[in-house]
Amino acid sequence: MTEALDGLEDHYDAVVVGVGPVGALAANLLGRYGLRTLAVDQAPAPYHLPRAMGIDDQSLRLLQSVGVAQAIEAEIGPYRSSEYRSASGAVLRRLVQPPEPYPLSWPPYATFVQPHLEAAARAALAASPNITLRLGLRAQLLEEDGETVRLRLSANGTDRIVTCRHLLACDGASSPVRERLGIALEDMCFDEPWLVTDIMVDDPGLLPDVNIQSCDPARPSSYICGPGRLRRWEVMLLPGEDPAEMVAEASIRRVLAKWLPEGQGTIWRAATYRFHALVAERWRRNNVFLLGDAAHQTPPFMAQGLNQGLRDAGNLCWKLAEVFHGRAVPSLLDSYETERKPATRHAIGMAKTLGHIICERDPAKAAERDRRMLAEMDAGHGTVVRQHLLQAAIVDGFILRDPAGQPQGGAGYPFPQPWVRTGEGRQRLDETLPTGWLLLSRPGWHPDTAQERRAEALGVAFAALGPAQPPVQAILEEDTLVSDWMAQHGVAAVLVRPDRVVFGGLSGEDPEASLLTRLERALRGHAVSAGDAGALTGA
Repeated sequence: MTEALDGLEDHYDAVVVGVGPVGALAANLLGRYGLRTLAVDQAPAPYHLPRAMGIDDQSLRLLQSVGVAQAIEAEIGPYRSSEYRSASGAVLRRLVQPPEPYPLSWPPYATFVQPHLEAAARAALAASPNITLRLGLRAQLLEEDGETVRLRLSANGTDRIVTCRHLLACDGASSPVRERLGIALEDMCFDEPWLVTDIMVDDPGLLPDVNIQSCDPARPSSYICGPGRLRRWEVMLLPGEDPAEMVAEASIRRVLAKWLPEGQGTIWRAATYRFHALVAERWRRNNVFLLGDAAHQTPPFMAQGLNQGLRDAGNLCWKLAEVFHGRAVPSLLDSYETERKPATRHAIGMAKTLGHIICERDPAKAAERDRRMLAEMDAGHGTVVRQHLLQAAIVDGFILRDPAGQPQGGAGYPFPQPWVRTGEGRQRLDETLPTGWLLLSRPGWHPDTAQERRAEALGVAFAALGPAQPPVQAILEEDTLVSDWMAQHGVAAVLVRPDRVVFGGLSGEDPEASLLTRLERALRGHAVSAGDAGALTGA
């Protein structure tokens, strides 16, 4: 056998096919949750051409949970405001960051270098005792029977059969696993050819310090400030232009002549892509799951393609762990698609909307667009917080509902992650907490013995705002993000899922015990609400 096949076990709890950022996060999470995981990728090294460069706070928080965000923190750069400009240079719209303190402690949007992220993620995989990482190995789905998944692994003409309980297909837009399952893609009607090039500029001061979406019908383009001296240009290809010729240095410099003086900057990498808007009709068949580009493909105009894929991994992996360890019924896994698909469709729809603004080639329609958007700017409606364009919360899935069927007590929203004061200094909240569920309550609260036993069986940790005694962990936040959030949602106690999304919050008499009861029932597959009359779908 070849080296890539040596030492493999016959069966794994989970196999992750594809070790890009999404697959690497998924495998790291599964290993952290105690599943014996095999992570394989046909490519021996990270993809070398331009891919994602924008990352948001929810993604950084997920990567933080496996130590990857901390490893690249010094290398990430700010995500500048984005200006949509007409051909004449007039600002048509401005997307901005919210002010500090940031709700998840990370910048709401940042820039990064994907190969650096992938290297850090793979280093984390190699360091985990629960994960086997094999590169240069092709995986082919042979069959799945609802219980066991059977795979053929191949390298240099040598094959090996392995089985697993769960298969996570993170194998990209052309996903062989998705094709093998015969799952079709829904076309959301966006298909445009673009050139993408990353350039290390000699003097960033000669270029704008904001991101620019050039809405010029002669040739739409995007300019993005990356970390350090890295700048990216995305340029629409015009009819008759040969993609193979457009990646040549002479073509790139010709297209970017108005931006870069002759000889300025070093072209690091370039590629041509067709930007698509696609969603898989199904994201799961029994114990096989689609994640990332295998499940959805997003135009880049919101920088959400990778971010949505990382959310897939964060959403699914804790659920797999709950079922694997016997704490939840298998139907919990149905909530993966229920929760993720609407959010992804919303992100794709918003990216399409922004893309259509940028990509208008008809001069008359572009002129009308400019008049309308300039009027919105003049009326004070043209500046938008970027995060407000995304779906803020899960609206259906494994969350607590009130008797009217509405999400209860902040259910479905990301729980804040403030900076907190600890004996070890200033830390992000999640860094001070164990893996798993979190029940956070008001100052001075302490569980009784029965609550401690129930929480231990469920894998729930206790915390309280302000000073506390074990087993309750004290949360001393620098700002008032958590206390303000709880006041906003009218809750005295909140139960937070392992992916740091709120399961639900309650007030009234003994809300902590009530939340534990509802979690017990939900994990057993019972429909629950804050009044035990509503429904908790997907559970």
